[in-house]
Amino acid sequence: MMTKEAKIDANDNAIIAALQQDATLSQRALAEKVGLSQNAANRRLQKLAEAGVILGSTARIDPRALGLDLTVFVMIRTRNHDSQWMKRFRQRAESIPEI
Repeated sequence: MMTKEAKIDANDNAIIAALQQDATLSQRALAEKVGLSQNAANRRLQKLAEAGVILGSTARIDPRALGLDLTVFVMIRTRNHDSQWMKRFRQRAESIPEI
């Protein structure tokens, strides 16, 4: 990953925008969408990944489709504020799949 700012042009911007809309595009569909050959689009995609511009792809999930339509905010008060307690609390909370 590069530490300096990557230099991107209009074609790179088009690839980034297309992937932000739909990261599941095939290489062929991406190339067609941005008006490049499949090889040129793939080379640019690899360059963007190597430069650290593209960090990966994720799937956005609709929680309601899974019956998870409730969001809860919780405030916890404790008398204990040391780092060990906080570390244990965090580990336990993160072990709960719904959190």
